[in-house]
Amino acid sequence: MKLNGYEAQLKPILDELCLYLVRQGAKKGVAEDIVQDVFVKVLEMDLFLPPNKIKPYMYRMAKNRYIDYYRRRQKLQSILTTYLIPQSPTAHPGIIDRLDPDISRAMARLSSKERELLKLKYLDEWSINEIAVRQHKRPSSIKMQLYRARKKLRKVMAENDE
Repeated sequence: MKLNGYEAQLKPILDELCLYLVRQGAKKGVAEDIVQDVFVKVLEMDLFLPPNKIKPYMYRMAKNRYIDYYRRRQKLQSILTTYLIPQSPTAHPGIIDRLDPDISRAMARLSSKERELLKLKYLDEWSINEIAVRQHKRPSSIKMQLYRARKKLRKVMAENDE
């Protein structure tokens, strides 16, 4: 399967898609990731369409992926903001009374390291590199720990739903 010519035909569309997503509110890095996902998906298709026919399909895919990303990010941000509270109850008076018991139990089942990692990444919005420097670890190690913490949180939340 020769893709070199097809890739060259799609390149201008990819640049347009990236600009489109940035104009829709996506950060440049997120837009580039979404465009890359769309590009891979198009290349995995067995059907080769001319650029003018595939362009609307690519725009729709990019828009849907951005919406999915935004929804996941909002949901995660909401959960983390609400439930990853400081250890001191006086810092946010009344928030403990509003906690959903299921999520409180799920967060309690995470280790203090996992809660701290999630708090730094999503609540305090630290970068992977900043967390790595603080904890004297490599960024790849922090990424893996975050992945495992998110996975464990999802699993615990699913168990609580059952």
